[in-house]
Amino acid sequence: MSVRLEFSIARLYLIAFTLVFVPYGQTTTATGSIQGTVSDPAGAVVPGARVTITGKSTGQVISATTGGSGTYNSGALIPGEYQVKVAAQGFRTAELNLDVKVGVTASGNVTLELGQSTQVVEVQASAVTVNTEQATVQGVLTAEQIDTLPINGRNFLDLAQT
Repeated sequence: MSVRLEFSIARLYLIAFTLVFVPYGQTTTATGSIQGTVSDPAGAVVPGARVTITGKSTGQVISATTGGSGTYNSGALIPGEYQVKVAAQGFRTAELNLDVKVGVTASGNVTLELGQSTQVVEVQASAVTVNTEQATVQGVLTAEQIDTLPINGRNFLDLAQT
């Protein structure tokens, strides 16, 4: 009878531990997104532009339309290379190639040129970009850098505070 009671108490502790600590577990964001504004050569926004986002590796196609403020948002995307095509009546179609990274919103701002919509203008993104829309600091520390940090007592909580 006491073995059964100990087993029930152990089960009760396990359930209590799960209910208390599991919701506080750290989660990671495994997606990124593309967000941008479509404008004309004068800098005015272009509402109603058709935006097509195609994943180069997956073939996934996402369609969006710019709102009254000329903005669009892709929603959650798997990290990788994407092609963004923007078309609007009275403008040339523009293409933009972007890399989507984990936890980062890539800037897909496009300025459309006047002309027929059958003409395609390809916009090349530069290799190094500065994300001016998100104020986050990202970087990867090596094991050697972590070992040489001046932390008193090598307590992992001191590392987290650093």
